[in-house]
Amino acid sequence: MMINSILSLVLACCGLFVAGVCLGSWMRRSRDAKTDMEDVTDDVGLFRGWDGLSAVERRQRLSLYQRRVCARIAEQEREWLRVRLRAIANG
Repeated sequence: MMINSILSLVLACCGLFVAGVCLGSWMRRSRDAKTDMEDVTDDVGLFRGWDGLSAVERRQRLSLYQRRVCARIAEQEREWLRVRLRAIANG
């Protein structure tokens, strides 16, 4: 009788612990989902919390980072070309 009540108390405590862990994980995911990746202005913000991300989220963030880098490179090349064309036009 005594062992039965102790085991049910231990089982209830373990169940509450697991429920708390699952609820915490679910709330963290829903909070992270609210932050839009496009709103992150710097590249460092894309990699915050990297270890807690799923493989799909990591791929999405890497893709966004790649698009940003390509846009930066394209802008630098356009500026270089403008300067080069001005230098050629001026002699």
